[in-house]
Amino acid sequence: MTGSKHILRVNGKTFLLDCGMFQGRRKESDEANRFFPLKTNEIDALILSHAHIDHAGLIPLLVKKGFTGPIYCTHATRDLCSIMLQDSARIQSHDAEHMSRKAGKIIEPLYTEEDARNAIMQFRSVGYKQKIPLAA
Repeated sequence: MTGSKHILRVNGKTFLLDCGMFQGRRKESDEANRFFPLKTNEIDALILSHAHIDHAGLIPLLVKKGFTGPIYCTHATRDLCSIMLQDSARIQSHDAEHMSRKAGKIIEPLYTEEDARNAIMQFRSVGYKQKIPLAA
């Protein structure tokens, strides 16, 4: 299991460094992926280190739950996430269908392709070595 999420508090601001997905056994991963360490309105911005699923995979769910702040990353990370998160949404839908059949009840996917597209709209990509005064 992975699921990188680190809380940074600087000068009265709260940042989430990465918003990664847990991977592993379906039931345990599903439960772990639905938990967030903060309420969405407590996060000023998300800083994404890179586009691996264990660092970026839950961004659409964070946005779906109400996060409206900026998501900072490099241009390449944004481009990769725009593809990866759409694909992940399709996988979430297939997993939810499988779990629903097995459980005999409807299980919602973590997020949809629309949630992934909405999340990408909040990305603010920046160049390497470009400074952004986040906590000024």
